[in-house]
Amino acid sequence: MPAEYVVEVRGLSKQFPGVRALDEASLLVRAGEIHGLVGENGAGKSTLIKILAGAQPPDAGSIVIDGREVSIPNEAAADALGLRFIHQDVALVPRLTVAENVFLGRPLPRRGPFVSRTKAHELTREVLRDFVDVDPAAPLSSLSVAERWMVGIGRACAGDARMVVMDEPTVALADAEVERVFQAVNRLRDRGIAVLFVSHRLGEILQLANSVTVMKDGRTVGRHDISALDRQRLVSAIIGREAGELDPLEEPAEPHDDVVLEVSGLSGGPLRDISFSLRAGEILGIGGLVGSGRTSLMMNLFGHLEPTAGEIRLDGKPVVFRSPADAIRSGFALIPEDRRSQGLLTRRSVRENVVLTHLSDFRRHIRLPSPHRGRETDRTLAEIDRLRIATTGPEQQISTLSGGNQQKALLSRWLVGRATRVLMLDEPTKGVDIGAKTEILRLVSQLAAEGVAVIVASSDLEEVSAIAHRVIVLREGRLVGELHRPVTEAAILHLCYETATARTDGGSADTEHSTAGSPA
Repeated sequence: MPAEYVVEVRGLSKQFPGVRALDEASLLVRAGEIHGLVGENGAGKSTLIKILAGAQPPDAGSIVIDGREVSIPNEAAADALGLRFIHQDVALVPRLTVAENVFLGRPLPRRGPFVSRTKAHELTREVLRDFVDVDPAAPLSSLSVAERWMVGIGRACAGDARMVVMDEPTVALADAEVERVFQAVNRLRDRGIAVLFVSHRLGEILQLANSVTVMKDGRTVGRHDISALDRQRLVSAIIGREAGELDPLEEPAEPHDDVVLEVSGLSGGPLRDISFSLRAGEILGIGGLVGSGRTSLMMNLFGHLEPTAGEIRLDGKPVVFRSPADAIRSGFALIPEDRRSQGLLTRRSVRENVVLTHLSDFRRHIRLPSPHRGRETDRTLAEIDRLRIATTGPEQQISTLSGGNQQKALLSRWLVGRATRVLMLDEPTKGVDIGAKTEILRLVSQLAAEGVAVIVASSDLEEVSAIAHRVIVLREGRLVGELHRPVTEAAILHLCYETATARTDGGSADTEHSTAGSPA
């Protein structure tokens, strides 16, 4: 008689120095089921997945596959048991072909002593048949992000896959690409393969999953059928209290009259003739689909990319930033989209990451470049307290913090040194749980109330509409409209997809044919 569950986790525990990552956690997943795994950052989801993948050993507990207790000492053992993993950053090699990526870590088919590329391409087409139609000989770098995900899914399902674990599979995808991932996930379910779907996007869990496990503080606090849940109940289960107890974001304070930043006719990369202004204490949202130019705009303003045309004025004076160092000296700050690869030194401590951009402020003497460790520690402790960063102390390695606390540490980097005039945040709550998301947005509002000019770019349109005084919308590198508070998601989407609009529900809209670049 087949086992009821394809994967059972019983009483799993894991202790790290100063942190109990898992505390008798459990998980039950049936074959042919899409099972959601949710919880705040630091709840233990990542540790649980690493143990299932053979990347870390448990301290206690057991893992049962198809009714048989197993040991998973390494990734090869997990693969042999039919456990496949697709992480947020798909572990594929862009410079290799699609077929070479499908066979990564596995022997390529041979004809005699030679690799048979013809056979490899045939097998690759067969593996990817239900997911994506691409040329096996094409370099992976030529594929879209969604197509790379499909290759990753197909590769994970090759052979006798019993459960596929997907960690935040839609976080970097546009809406149309998200739908393709959903279709692929449903095909896996229809083939009898279990899917463990990890996501902070609760709407996706409610739409896709048959059931969901909720984790908090290393423990499993509930397993629910999706039919018994709505968004409010799921949020309450995750945060451990009624959703209504989450303090709502207050209306942002009125901005000052003085204009801090003026951008005129900015072009470069995908950007074409971008113009807008920003006042002290104002939060300017940037809306747009993936590829619209939101990140490029911030990189141009921060000196990481060099504009080919246009002018940037700070306090009415033209400025040219030839590097991020120039921008930082002028009071610009950037929290990038990918905090791990672009923002953090993951092998360094919280203290070292917090003081990184203002090392000269912590010298022992103006002529002596050696750092004053005590002053660095004192300032870091002050920011840990101010931003409520959950950490064992300033010397904790920053990679061991949850995503939300890493993001708050990154934000504190711009608060410890010279005054920040313009703060730019690209996807500030990406991969962050709902509780930490509210905290981060509230911190941004507080900084604006203190007079910092803020630019926020996010694919979460609800987030943009909740926090911004104004929203400018980019499409294919052009500014196509401007919305004034109150702003709705529908109004932003209308500008994202339509050529022009005169007025939308939930906000007045200036179009590319009128006053899109004028100050509010």
